[in-house]
Amino acid sequence: MPSVLVTGAGRGIGLAITEHMSRRGWDVYATARSTAALQSLDRLPHVHAIALDITDRSAIAALPNLLPAELNGVVNNAGIVVNGPVEGLTLDDLTRQLDVNVISQIAVTQAVLPKIRASRGRVVFISSVSGLFTTPGTGAYNASKYAIESLADALRMELRPWQIPVSLVEPGPIRTDIWMGVLDEHDRMVEHLSDEHRRLYASQLAGTRKLLGRMQKIAAAPSRVTKAVDHALTSRRPKPRYLLDFPSRAQKAILTITPTAVSDAVLAAATTSKRAKD
Repeated sequence: MPSVLVTGAGRGIGLAITEHMSRRGWDVYATARSTAALQSLDRLPHVHAIALDITDRSAIAALPNLLPAELNGVVNNAGIVVNGPVEGLTLDDLTRQLDVNVISQIAVTQAVLPKIRASRGRVVFISSVSGLFTTPGTGAYNASKYAIESLADALRMELRPWQIPVSLVEPGPIRTDIWMGVLDEHDRMVEHLSDEHRRLYASQLAGTRKLLGRMQKIAAAPSRVTKAVDHALTSRRPKPRYLLDFPSRAQKAILTITPTAVSDAVLAAATTSKRAKD
């Protein structure tokens, strides 16, 4: 029975991937932090719940001891979103964003690569369309996804001698509990800004909130992601990148050929509220 490690499996996309690969008969080693999530994961067939905070370096060093001798795949999914104007970000929050979404994902990959190499397995990173273009108010998150795109590209070329495919899955909004709570998260971010930053960025903050509400309505089903991950783990020819829907492909194509000044103006307009500005 093939095996796969899925990080951040307690909820959202990670849970959807875990449930899907479990139904496919894979042994899934699923990491989460909360006791409730770990108990729920343990009740799933073929799922082995592992308590893990991926920012804990000593825990990552011990992770291989909890896995089978040969691992057929790793899906680096665990991540967080730090939103807000760059000027208003605390350096601690920026550090946390990059630590969780970039450094810790590479740390997990490094820890399990000997097992992946032994089985000629696969490496999958859950990236985002946010790693392909940047929008106002999401600079920290965009930076983390740009970074993981670059590191995964390098890793894919470096692992060619061992025929270990490395794939990036790049979803847009996905209909999970995390995305459904994105407006509450935005409001919490605004509350933590200084009074001066709330005043300076009022129009952008209002515009971004409005855009997030629209994106909630078009969020795709989690099956889009699980189908791509399944293909990356099982196909004879996994893709280097999986863009999951036409709007994402169109956005990438349009921004590639559009002058930066024009795309900046369009994205700025899309995330600015005229009412708040007035």
